[in-house]
Amino acid sequence: MKKNLNIKSSLIVVVTIWLTFAVVPPAVADNAVKLRLLVIATGAVAEDLGLAYIKPVLEEMGVPYDVLNAATHDLTPAALASSVAGANCKAEDAGCVGNYNGIILTDADLVPSFTPSEWDILHDYQKNFRVRQAVLSGWPATYSDAEAPYGVYLDYGLVYSSKGDDYEAQWTVPAVYTNEVFEYVNRSNPLTITGFAFATRPRNDPGRLRDGSVPNVEPILITQNGETLLSIVRYMVPSQPMPVREVMISTITNADFLLHSKVLAYEFVNWAAQGVFVGGRYVHLAAHVDDLFLPDHLWDPALKMTNTANTYRVNKADIDNAVRKQFTFRAAHPLAGNFKLDFPFNGAGAVVDPKAATLTLNLKDELVAAVADYKASFRFINHTFTHQEMNKAPVPADAPCDYATFTTVAPIEGEITRNRAVWGLLGLPERDQNNRVLISGAHSGLRDRRCTDNPALHATMFDVRDDDVAFDQGGANPLFLKAAANVGVKYLASDAWQRAQDVEQYISQYDDGSPDDRLMLPRWPTNIFYNVIKPSQLQDEYNYVLYQKFLNAGKNPCGMFRGICAQRNYKEILLAEADMALRHMLTFKKWPHFFHQSNLAKYDERGNTLLFDWLNAVFTEYERLLTLPVKNLPYYLIGDQTAASLKAKSATIHAIWNRANNEVTLSADRAIPDLLVTGVSGGNLYGGQFIREVAVDDVARAFTVDRALTQ
Repeated sequence: MKKNLNIKSSLIVVVTIWLTFAVVPPAVADNAVKLRLLVIATGAVAEDLGLAYIKPVLEEMGVPYDVLNAATHDLTPAALASSVAGANCKAEDAGCVGNYNGIILTDADLVPSFTPSEWDILHDYQKNFRVRQAVLSGWPATYSDAEAPYGVYLDYGLVYSSKGDDYEAQWTVPAVYTNEVFEYVNRSNPLTITGFAFATRPRNDPGRLRDGSVPNVEPILITQNGETLLSIVRYMVPSQPMPVREVMISTITNADFLLHSKVLAYEFVNWAAQGVFVGGRYVHLAAHVDDLFLPDHLWDPALKMTNTANTYRVNKADIDNAVRKQFTFRAAHPLAGNFKLDFPFNGAGAVVDPKAATLTLNLKDELVAAVADYKASFRFINHTFTHQEMNKAPVPADAPCDYATFTTVAPIEGEITRNRAVWGLLGLPERDQNNRVLISGAHSGLRDRRCTDNPALHATMFDVRDDDVAFDQGGANPLFLKAAANVGVKYLASDAWQRAQDVEQYISQYDDGSPDDRLMLPRWPTNIFYNVIKPSQLQDEYNYVLYQKFLNAGKNPCGMFRGICAQRNYKEILLAEADMALRHMLTFKKWPHFFHQSNLAKYDERGNTLLFDWLNAVFTEYERLLTLPVKNLPYYLIGDQTAASLKAKSATIHAIWNRANNEVTLSADRAIPDLLVTGVSGGNLYGGQFIREVAVDDVARAFTVDRALTQ
C-alpha cells in the first residue's frame, strides 16, 4: 500500500486567475484554480530522468510546483481540490478551488505505480477544472481495466510505428495553436532528435475511453516519414464541440543533457499552465572580455604549455576592429539586438605610474586612448587594479608561495577603489551602477589554492589541484569578503566550473563584518582559452588538453570529464563550443560567458577574431532553432535581477486564478517589487506572450489575464 500524499514544494503560492479556454466552461460557483503545477513522477530525481529534466526549468523560471512520487504516494481527490475548510470538493461546489492549473507527467503511463482509479481521479480533475496536461516522454499507452468499472481508462489515440534515436523532425503546428504552441521556435528548420524516441501514428478512430471521450490527435512534430513524435490530444465527447481534456504528449526521450529537450522544455510548462503562471523566462547571453589593459601569456605549441616569455596585449587596431565587428555582428544577427561586449578591466595598465598616490591616465598609450574614444561602444566592469590574487595568505606567514598575497584588508580595498578611480579618469559610463559588482583576478578569494599555482593547468578551466580548499569547505578569504563589503560591493563573480561556485547564492557562511551578505554571480568559462590569439594556436591547445594529455597518461579521453573522443579542427571546435553555449542559454540563466582580452586579437586581414568567431557560431546555431530575442544585460543588472529572483523564491506568494472575471489576484507575506508573472496584461511581449514584473505585498491586487494569442 502506498503512503498518503505528502507533497513538498519549492515555493508556496496561491493564485486566482481566469483565461479564455477552448473548453466550454461548466456551471460552477467559483471557477477558480491556484497557479501551481503538479508534477507526477515515477521516482525521486535520481531515479526519474524526466523529473531531473523538468525540475531545474521550473525552478529557474520561478514557477510554483509540487511533486507527487507515484511510486510512494497515492493521488487523491482531496490533493487536487479543496474547499475553504480544507475538505475535498468538486468544481461546482461553492468555495471550491482547484489546487493546480496544470499537470506534468514525467512518463506517459506511470507503470506500475499509477492505478486505474488514480487515472480516473486525474482525468476527472482535468475535465472539471479545465486543466491541461503535458507528458514529457514515454510509450503511447492504451490500457483497459480488468476490474470494475472496466473499460479503457488511458488512451492517447496513438499506435506505435517505429523507434530510433536519430530523427530530423519537422514542425507541423495546427493553425488553431499557431500563436500558442512553440511560437518561439524556428519552425522553418527541422529539430534534430538525438535521443531515443518512439515514432507513432494517430488512430483518430471512434474508440472511446470509459468516460465517453474520444482522443483526437493533432501532430506537432513529425519524422521524415510523417510519423508523430509530439502531439496534442483533444478528448472530444459527442455533446460538446470543444474538447473536455487537452494533453500534449511527447514520445521522445527528454533529458537535461539533450539539446532537443532544451528546446522543448519551455512549452511543456507553458502548455500545462495554459500560458498563465507565476514566473517567466528570457534567453540571455553576455560576453565578458577579462584583463583589458594587461597582457596575457600565450600558449606555445612547441612546448605544449603556456610560455610566460610570450605575451599579447590588445592594441588600438584591435579595439577599432572590435567596434566594426560588433556592428557587423548585430546586423548579421537581429536577435542579438544592441549587443555590447563587457570589458572587465585592470586600471594599472592604463596609468602612467601604478604606484603613484595620485593616478594619471596614460593617454600616450594608444590602447588607453582608443578605449577612451570608444567607451560608449562597450560596457565595463571592475576587475581590480592590478589583477593580484585575493586568496588566503600562507600559514605560517613565511611559508613559500607561488604568488603574492594580501595579509590585511586595506590593500584589498585599494585594489577595488583605485580601479574605480581609473574608471573616473577614463570617463567610462555607469560608474555608480557598476560600483556594486566586482570580478576578482582569476575569481580569486573564493577558494584557497594553498599558495601553489600550476602554470600547466592555468590555461584552462582545469585550474584545480587536489589540495585546493573549495568555497564550501572554508576556502574563501574573509579578508577579501570584508574588503568588498567595506567599499559597497554587493555582487561577486564566480567561476561556474569551480566546486560550489555554480549557484547564485548569498555568501552567508563567512563573516564579512557587514549586516548584508555578498551575492555570488556565476560566470561560464569556455574552451576559448585565455592564452590563445589565433585558430591554429587554439586548435593545438584544445586537442592537447582535451585529448592528447589523456592518451599520454594512458587514459581514454572519450567519456572522461571534459575529454573528447577525437581531435577536432577549428570549425569543429566552434560548433562544439556553440552547442555548449546554446545549452547554457536555454537554461534561462543570466550567467555571462567569460573570455580574455587576447581572444579579441585580429588574426587576419578580414578582421576575424576568436571571440567574434565564437559569437557568430553561437547565434547561427541559436537562430536555426529559435526566434526569441536574446537579452544582453550589464553585469550589475544581472545582479539586481538575480537578487530580485532569490527574494521572490523565498517568499510565500498567494495567487488565485478567478476565471469568472478574467483576473489574477496576487499577494505575498513580504513586499516583492518585481515578481515575474506570465500571461497578464501590461507586460513585455516576448515570444508571443506578456511577461510582467508586478509589485506584490500583503494586500491582494488583481491583474487582468492576457495571453496575447492574437498578437
